[in-house]
Amino acid sequence: MNPKRSLRYKLIVGFVTIALPLVCLLLYSNYMASNSVREQAAESNRSMIALYSNQIQTALAIETNYLYDLASNDVDILSLGKLEGSSSDYTLTKVRILHSLDRYSRFDSSVDTQFAYSVAHRDFIPTQIPGENYDDMLQIRQCLERRLKDAQPGSPYFTQWKATSCGDTYGLMRIVDSGSGVYLGAWVRLDHLMVPLELIQLGREGFAAFANAEGRLLTGTAADKGLTGSPVIDSAAPYQRMTGKEDTYIVVSHPVASTDVELAAFIPEQGMLQNLSRFREFIAWIPIFVVVLLSLYLLYLNQIIIRPVNELLKGMRTLKRGDWEFRLTGSPSKEFHLVNESFNDMVQQIQTLQIHVYEEQIRTHKAELKHLQLQINPHFLLNSINVVYNLAQIKNYSVIQAMCLNLVKYFRFATKTGQPFVALAEEMEHMDSYLRIQQLRFPGRITFRIEMEGNVGEIPIPPLVVQPFIENAVKHGFDFMDEPFHIEIRARLEEEGCRIRIADNGSGFPEEVLAELQSGSYFMRNDDLHLGMRNSYHRLHLLYGSGAGLSFGNGRDSGAWVELEIPAENKEQAEWLTSRSG
Repeated sequence: MNPKRSLRYKLIVGFVTIALPLVCLLLYSNYMASNSVREQAAESNRSMIALYSNQIQTALAIETNYLYDLASNDVDILSLGKLEGSSSDYTLTKVRILHSLDRYSRFDSSVDTQFAYSVAHRDFIPTQIPGENYDDMLQIRQCLERRLKDAQPGSPYFTQWKATSCGDTYGLMRIVDSGSGVYLGAWVRLDHLMVPLELIQLGREGFAAFANAEGRLLTGTAADKGLTGSPVIDSAAPYQRMTGKEDTYIVVSHPVASTDVELAAFIPEQGMLQNLSRFREFIAWIPIFVVVLLSLYLLYLNQIIIRPVNELLKGMRTLKRGDWEFRLTGSPSKEFHLVNESFNDMVQQIQTLQIHVYEEQIRTHKAELKHLQLQINPHFLLNSINVVYNLAQIKNYSVIQAMCLNLVKYFRFATKTGQPFVALAEEMEHMDSYLRIQQLRFPGRITFRIEMEGNVGEIPIPPLVVQPFIENAVKHGFDFMDEPFHIEIRARLEEEGCRIRIADNGSGFPEEVLAELQSGSYFMRNDDLHLGMRNSYHRLHLLYGSGAGLSFGNGRDSGAWVELEIPAENKEQAEWLTSRSG
């Protein structure tokens, strides 16, 4: 049976069809709620980052305007490039420029360092460079000086504030060309631009960082937060999610105008959603609650529907195997209780009917068996009278006397055909009388031997079941033979009964007759030929069914053989033995 057609399979499919979309809908609603909170928080922080980016851009724009104003109007800047580098005027001009830059840087500037650079003399004139130590300050000075030496008109440094790496320190650098052989510029460390941003509420573990035009982080505390891989900031995305060792961050960014950097804020997701923790836990438990509830409902359906149906199917399979004693128990459902009672009543009626049919079949078989036995008696009687008639014709009175004695024995046994069974030894004694009659009829032409092994003579067999095969051998086996016709009858015990073998040295079975005998079609005929053999065949099968067997064959050189397999004991044989011993 296809399992997909079962009621259990259909109920489970229906359960999954209902439960799966429901659970998916709940999970999706949980995801959408969390995602909505992320989007709102990201939008709020994105606006804050945009505001601060504009503040940075404004401060840098003021610094740029100051540099342009100084390059255009300051006399010292305009004359520095024309003075001799070794003259005292050049030195005094440098000092005045430095004092002017230092005064502005000290009180009005938002950058770390301002500088002037004489292209002709390759002279770098910076204000004080902040640093943690002298080596740090020297490294930044040398870095800025290299950038100025390599700067060419049209370089990005002349058009915008450009991110510059000086060792491990990142900063923004801007250069203004005065047009008189002097460059003016400024440099500010990115981490100094971040100082006010650290005061913004980004959460306990939140932080900010600058990224270059490719989105690579330049400064901040990204390494300390353990961001996995090499994070890349996508300024076009509304927000990003980045995974750290201890938390997941929502990242929003905004480019800083007139620079090649963008400002990014990293807000811990756990802190951002902390106000929704109970709501999220509640939503997370809903799918589990639904699954448990639907599972209980499935168990309930199993108890009231699937289990009674399975019991009913089990009962049907049990009846199919032939066990008619099986009965169904009660059911908590009124409908299935009625079905079970109807099933039990039906089984009881079928069992009663089966017993009646079986008893009727037994009576029919016994009547048929009795009819077959009665068919045999006239057959033997006619053959016997024919033998006596032939002996009387030749007036051999001594032979007639011997034959009459054997006929007495023969017909005394024939009167027992009304019995269901006789001992095998009695059947063999009857065969001995029959063969002696044939020897008297055909002097010198027939010999025989009967051999029984052990206690095989005590086995009960149907009467006159062996004689038709011996009679058939005598009738058809030794025509036109030069040597005496010999019949050998041997009975031996086997594990499941006895085997009787009848063999002769006659002409054997014709090939077509042997084929019909071996296939069993020979015994399905309705003519009057070989009536005794067919009666023996049907009697054996009526009494023993498939337990009895008949085998036929021809000898290697000549003759034919027949083997009868008779079970040692069945119910009727046992009853006969009991009545006999009683």
